[in-house]
Amino acid sequence: MSDKFINLQEVPRFLDKGFHLWHIRWMPDHLFWSRNRIIHTPHFCFTLKIEPGCSRSLVNGILRENTSTLPHLSIIRPETRIHTLAPRRHDELMFTVPPEKFSYVMDLIRPQSGEFKLNPHMELIIQTIIDNMDHVFIPGTADRLDSLFIRLLEEVKLSMMQMKNGEVRDALIYELISYLNAHFMENITLEEVCEKFSISLRTLYRRWEKCFDHTPAEFLLNKRLNYAEQLLESSELNIREIAWRSGFGNPLYFSQCYRRKFGMSPSSRRKKMSKE
Repeated sequence: MSDKFINLQEVPRFLDKGFHLWHIRWMPDHLFWSRNRIIHTPHFCFTLKIEPGCSRSLVNGILRENTSTLPHLSIIRPETRIHTLAPRRHDELMFTVPPEKFSYVMDLIRPQSGEFKLNPHMELIIQTIIDNMDHVFIPGTADRLDSLFIRLLEEVKLSMMQMKNGEVRDALIYELISYLNAHFMENITLEEVCEKFSISLRTLYRRWEKCFDHTPAEFLLNKRLNYAEQLLESSELNIREIAWRSGFGNPLYFSQCYRRKFGMSPSSRRKKMSKE
């Protein structure tokens, strides 16, 4: 993928967000030297894939060294002097904003320079930004880029907060439970879900128990039973139809599970509701 640069200063906007981006630059495999350069325009630099090694630079005369290969955000304030001593190749997505709007952006998100971990949300936003750079004069594209920049800052800040708080996050397990939460009404099995996410059932249970107090099977069963309870109360569907709509492939199994959780059969529960 080649370099891309767009100047947005003269591109019309249709929405008033309180600020407009000035420039966006995408620099894959970037190796750049700054020779006592003074930055007059606020820069937000998202450094992504980084080659191993140690980068060294002087920022306002202070030596900065970095050996990490984690992505990081660098917020360069106006009138910052940068002198590169040893660069490293990296992919970088850079944004500039008008100097008079720098405080507005900082107050809006309160971002900080630092390391973060890429997640699927950031990757999607980044790819969407890069794709939209080819269509900047299509009406509405510049407005979308302004919004996507803010969304990217938000996602990076959330990642930094999770890292700072030492919270353990298993991205695959959280994606998997999100999938179960959205698809529990379908007659899916944990084995089928494991196959979709390329994980064994044994590994799923082992990694799941590090994140939650209940098992995957308990989560799925409770989601289905609680949804069936809502259908019993709010619809006139028969028991068999409720079982199917709640993700149970077998109405008899549904009734057995329902009785164990609620202490009565679905039909008894419905009769009780009708009298209340």
